[in-house]
Amino acid sequence: MKHRIVGLFDEEELKIMVEDCDRQLEARIDRAIDSIEDVANLRLFGLTGPTCSGKTTAARKITEHLEKKGLCVHVVSIDDFYFDKEYLHKRVAETPHVEIDYDSEETIDIDLLAEATESLLSCRRTQLPKFDFGPGTRSKGECIFPQTNDVFLFEGIQILYPKVNEILNTGHTYRSISICPLSSIEVGGEEFLPNEIRLCRRIVRDYYRRATAPAFTFYLWKSVRANEEKNIFPNMHLCHAEIDSTMPYEMGMLKPYLEPLLRQIPQSDFFHADAERLLHRIQGIQPVSAAYMTEKSLYKEFI
Repeated sequence: MKHRIVGLFDEEELKIMVEDCDRQLEARIDRAIDSIEDVANLRLFGLTGPTCSGKTTAARKITEHLEKKGLCVHVVSIDDFYFDKEYLHKRVAETPHVEIDYDSEETIDIDLLAEATESLLSCRRTQLPKFDFGPGTRSKGECIFPQTNDVFLFEGIQILYPKVNEILNTGHTYRSISICPLSSIEVGGEEFLPNEIRLCRRIVRDYYRRATAPAFTFYLWKSVRANEEKNIFPNMHLCHAEIDSTMPYEMGMLKPYLEPLLRQIPQSDFFHADAERLLHRIQGIQPVSAAYMTEKSLYKEFI
């Protein structure tokens, strides 16, 4: 599917467009939940998608949807089950000629994840971990005292990793949802494909949310995409429902943030040419003010 944005809009029309698109995404998330939630004894949900797809927004919406039905929902991030960076470096040091692949499922503590999953579903007191991406350390996180009818939402790109998927699917009634931009956007004389849209989202998100320079986001993107093509997209069919998170207005909303960030990359940098190409492609796009975001907008994840 392709969203085609033609012509210029006045500010009221732009505001209405944003509000309408946000409502439509909420409706798509509702339909995805409706398609899976009536399974008997369903206590275990999975939510996945590649980077910058809108998982945080979907997790909030799924939680709200289930809580309105009187259910207690616990969100469990697979990110929190990463091994300490120090442990990984030590493991690599003991294995010559092997480098750390931070996108590999080998960086996830599979045994701890299996133990925690079983403990939660058995209604035992469960100490969850918490991973801090700054220093790369794992510590104690939330302690959960689950009740019989509690629901657990496991969230992360790693849901589709074979070892993680096996844990969630073994001996449990389990359903999963994927969220990802699936549609392209034609605007300003250019067509932006879903993976390009996610890259633009990530450049802005990484800088404003994680203090990461745009050049470093470009540098990481190659390995991010390689991991997605290896572990994520080939397994998306395993999910029981999918949500298209492309927002027709988004290139216009990203433009005022993207332009100064892309211009930060100096001519001497390896990714200067990539930044220049992207700058050229967004030149003809009408800006859309972030002030038009609704309270529950997907774009609160990125800007």
